[in-house]
Amino acid sequence: MVKVSQGQREVRDTTMTLADAIEEYLLGLVRDAQKALEVSRRELAARFRCAPSQINYVLETRFTPERGFVVRSRRGGGGCILIIPVTFEGSADVLRTMYRQAARGLTPVQARHLVRLLLTQGVVSDREARLMEAALNVSYGGPGDETDARVRGRVMRAMLEALLS
Repeated sequence: MVKVSQGQREVRDTTMTLADAIEEYLLGLVRDAQKALEVSRRELAARFRCAPSQINYVLETRFTPERGFVVRSRRGGGGCILIIPVTFEGSADVLRTMYRQAARGLTPVQARHLVRLLLTQGVVSDREARLMEAALNVSYGGPGDETDARVRGRVMRAMLEALLS
């Protein structure tokens, strides 16, 4: 069982992994902060009784631009981390931001996170999100993952263009 408390905030769930508990805890703090959240990697590791690398793992995999976050790390002072929720000024801003990101290519996980972000931002309906995920969650028959990522990025950009028009 994972149990962590800070003041009024407590995380408790027997099916939750440590990474899930850290994510939930940080999401709660980000919601409370309403803007940027500054936390100490060392203090988080001590609170969760884990290695700082576990905190890094959660930040690198769950607080990504595809999920609507920017993470900045400051050296010194105990490894301070700044978690900034990305804010958008309307649907067109969301679509343009994602369009630029898709240009680099997308893994299936990145594509799914972008679609989920479109859904949570109210840019697409649940049905549209499911259609997008279906189109992006396939292997395109290329010689490797890199080719698939580039093709997936082009497919995502085509869908975003259609949504922008």
